[in-house]
Amino acid sequence: MKLAKHLLTLAAALLCGIAVQGQTTDSVDVIHYDVALDLSEFSPFSGVATLDMRLTRPCAKIGLELIGTVDSILVNGVAVAEPDIDSIGTASIAIGDTFTVTVYYHGRHNVESYGFGGFHFDNNMSYNLGVGFGTDPHPVGRAVFPCRDNFTDKATYTLHIKSHSGWTAECSGLPQSRSVDGEGCELSTWVIDQPVCTYLVGISQAAYNRYQTTAGGYPVTVGSTTLGTNTMQSVFELLDTVVPMFERCFGPYRWGRIGYIGTARGSMEHVNNIALAAQAMTSVFAEGQATIAHELGHAWFGNLVTCKEEGDMWINEGGASFTSEVAREATSGRKRANRYYQENLEKVILTTHITDGSYLPLHGMPHAITYGSTTYDKGWMVWHSLRGYLGEERFYAAVRQLMERCAFGNLDAYEIRDSLSLYSGVDLTEFFDFHVFNAGFVDYHVEATLSNSTNVSISVRQRTVGTDAVAHDNRVPIVFYNAAGDTCKRWVCFHGADTTISRMTLPIVPEYFVIDPNCEISDAATVGSVSTASGYDATEIAHFELRANSAEHNATYWVEHHYAPAFDIENVTGVVRPSNRYWVIRSSCPFNKGTEARFHYVRSGYSNSSTPDLDRGFYERSSTLDSMALLWRRTSREPWQVVTHRHTTDANDGYMLLDNLQTGEYTLAVIDSNLISITQACAVPVDAVLFPNPVRQGQPLSLEVPVEGTFETTVLDTSGKQVWHQSGCLNGLKIKPELPSGTYLVRIENNFISLQSKLIVL
Repeated sequence: MKLAKHLLTLAAALLCGIAVQGQTTDSVDVIHYDVALDLSEFSPFSGVATLDMRLTRPCAKIGLELIGTVDSILVNGVAVAEPDIDSIGTASIAIGDTFTVTVYYHGRHNVESYGFGGFHFDNNMSYNLGVGFGTDPHPVGRAVFPCRDNFTDKATYTLHIKSHSGWTAECSGLPQSRSVDGEGCELSTWVIDQPVCTYLVGISQAAYNRYQTTAGGYPVTVGSTTLGTNTMQSVFELLDTVVPMFERCFGPYRWGRIGYIGTARGSMEHVNNIALAAQAMTSVFAEGQATIAHELGHAWFGNLVTCKEEGDMWINEGGASFTSEVAREATSGRKRANRYYQENLEKVILTTHITDGSYLPLHGMPHAITYGSTTYDKGWMVWHSLRGYLGEERFYAAVRQLMERCAFGNLDAYEIRDSLSLYSGVDLTEFFDFHVFNAGFVDYHVEATLSNSTNVSISVRQRTVGTDAVAHDNRVPIVFYNAAGDTCKRWVCFHGADTTISRMTLPIVPEYFVIDPNCEISDAATVGSVSTASGYDATEIAHFELRANSAEHNATYWVEHHYAPAFDIENVTGVVRPSNRYWVIRSSCPFNKGTEARFHYVRSGYSNSSTPDLDRGFYERSSTLDSMALLWRRTSREPWQVVTHRHTTDANDGYMLLDNLQTGEYTLAVIDSNLISITQACAVPVDAVLFPNPVRQGQPLSLEVPVEGTFETTVLDTSGKQVWHQSGCLNGLKIKPELPSGTYLVRIENNFISLQSKLIVL
């Protein structure tokens, strides 16, 4: 990977600090809002807004947005004879000059058709939510005060609030003063010193219970009309860990204080005054905690660096969703954060194209689904995958520099790409071409030839989901495991659909390998591990179970669950319809007699399942179960074979059952039993019998292997090192390896079998 030449111009601009801050895309730039609101009588309310503005282009008139009634307008203190909020004369104002527009107005309770964005006046509180899902444009700062309501016009604010008698205000900004007038109404003033968009200004009033604390050195205020301080303390304890983590990853928190208020309608990332849906406000469980973290994450993704237009909302919402994963890592560790991420990945691959209407690129999102799952959830995947693609240290360093250089500015997807390329030193053009500017996902299938040495050969094939495009500049992490459980990781980097590496030298002798077990890239696969140690184990994220009470060997199995059709399955005679997914089982124990493996299936649309779309398009009717089978092959060099029709009794949400688990590839298919039948190829005979065992030094050892033909015999010590090998062995052969006392693994292999047994030399 190289640094693109086209970044040099951007580099010069960014290093001079002129690229993004202070951009203007309009004829006028609002510098500061001074807004006075009288909310004491609820709706309608009265307001006075004074806007300090600068003319940036020659124009005879400008317009402001407001949901409300204008009483009068003044320009530079002079009343406008016929006030029209849509047409305010500026013919006498020179380009670059500043001027003030003061608007006296009345507003009212106004909420969009989705019941979310607008100004809510409920029985127990008043509050705004700054974005409307069904409005055009989406920002609805205009529901509170007259403004230039878009994503790029950023200003500072002074807010003066008169609250209802007995109530108090919680608003964006830092509180400057609070007092009570003769009517019992609180008068408060708030200042936002940082330039922000209108939709990020939050205003609320209620008879609040307040919980006040600190997190990361910043004051925190939580306001609720229903919760006591003990509950709020337990719910928001995560901030003690999350705020320092966010600052380490994304740079300093710029907003002075942290504030949350509970609402009945939803959550919104207002600066210093985050609105939080009631279910999140009361929850110490994962979903509620994720929402708290997500909205705080907007302090960097959205509030500090904002998308330039709604079609790149993934920068804001995908970035904030990614911060919820980072928060999970801070509070619960990387393993649980990976599980949380994989749950999102599965949801995106299975359902996002359904809920959003099709597979969509992140850039240029249609207005109607700006706030859809593609934006939030696939956007999260891209930020996650960028971390793996660049490496954690380089990624976070680049993001911190982005937040510093581009603070309070606006970027589009191309500028995000070029900025992160510049700051990381890695050209991200190909990455963005596939993952941001293209729809769909990529899946990788890896084969490796392991030859009982430190040298391996690797081949990688790519299959895409929801697109015909090919991902270039691929980076695939592979972790190798030896017999002692030691590991080493290698990144396979290649351009194009496929690659083969004929020789890779490792520091260990690997017995098996796993693709991306640490969830570093956003490939279309989930991965989990199971063990025979307890007799029963399951990995829900990989849709696989083990029943191993009678297992002959104690072993760990890694299960890759790929959300793409298996390679070559469509060419198998007798396969009527292949599944859209497949498994790869990997372990140091290639065959385990007495271990029942269970492969999950779900009838499409079965609402009682946690994954009703798992087999959408494949398993639509329960009667299909009669002709459904499980197919297996040891490697992609071998043919697919039907290995079982057996399944659990539940036709809607059950498992295909296989005795005697063996490593390899598995998939489901609807078959024509007249053309293809069950084979016992997977049911490998019992392990080799070594007699005598234990064996004394110098004593001959007999190999009892009930198969025809020759095989290779390899003896490995406990570190996985080969200490003896012989080809051309036959059943009943007596061998006499010269071995020191100890415990060894004897492996017997040919094209049809792979057996192993433990040997003790006395």
